Amino acid sequence: MFPSVRFTINEYIQNRKLLIKLAYVHMSQSTIRSTWGVVWVYIHDMLYFTAFVLFRILLTGNSGGDGMHGVEYLMTGLVPWLLISEVLNSATNAIRLNKVIIQSIKFPITILPGVEVLSIFMKRLPSFLFIVVVCIYYGHLANIHVLLALYYIFATFAILFSATLLFSAIIAVSDDFHQIYMAFMRVLFFSLPIMWNFRTLEGTQYAFWGRILKLNPLIYIIQGFRDAFVLGNTQPIEYTVYFWGMTLAVFWFGSFVQRRMQRFYSDFI
Repeated sequence: MFPSVRFTINEYIQNRKLLIKLAYVHMSQSTIRSTWGVVWVYIHDMLYFTAFVLFRILLTGNSGGDGMHGVEYLMTGLVPWLLISEVLNSATNAIRLNKVIIQSIKFPITILPGVEVLSIFMKRLPSFLFIVVVCIYYGHLANIHVLLALYYIFATFAILFSATLLFSAIIAVSDDFHQIYMAFMRVLFFSLPIMWNFRTLEGTQYAFWGRILKLNPLIYIIQGFRDAFVLGNTQPIEYTVYFWGMTLAVFWFGSFVQRRMQRFYSDFI
């Protein structure tokens, strides 16, 4: 158990300068040919948010959840979702898409998922300012808990890094798993309380399915950002323990798979 964790931690500590340098390069490359550079990321986000807000208002009016305005409820779910979805779509392919590096030079392959995760975080963290703007507009600036928001940003990084460590290794060697994973990603958005509220399931015949869905640790993240920016609540201690237990378990398993697969990557990719 612990040799795998030590292996991963040592890989990242020993190659920390390379990790940061590559993350910055990856962040810059996505918009290097455009005049405005990374600003286009936030312009695209604004268009995405506008479209979702308009359709939400057309379909359900301004109704939100947990006492929040519909726009607030939507934005506090969409902003972290864009970060989550980009990491889970891009970083999990980090090893698979770097065939040339893996086959041509001696390279610390384990840091490739971390490079992608870090670059996406560096690029997307300013997007959380959109939530701040919405909170100011609806008079909830005083409700923002900065320390709680920083905690959930760290928690998001922890679970996404652990997940990509695992999934990137399996996707690199299995096309079948890659197809299953892509199918799962297409429905993941609808299973998270981004456009709907868990409270609508309580006391109904679907309450059981609500509890099943909450096994997904990403729900802890989405709910947490709403608490940090608007509601000011803290989630139940047992759910917090579950989240970190799941995160550590995924990190260990991802480290175990990465360590075992090092010698086989060049053969499968």
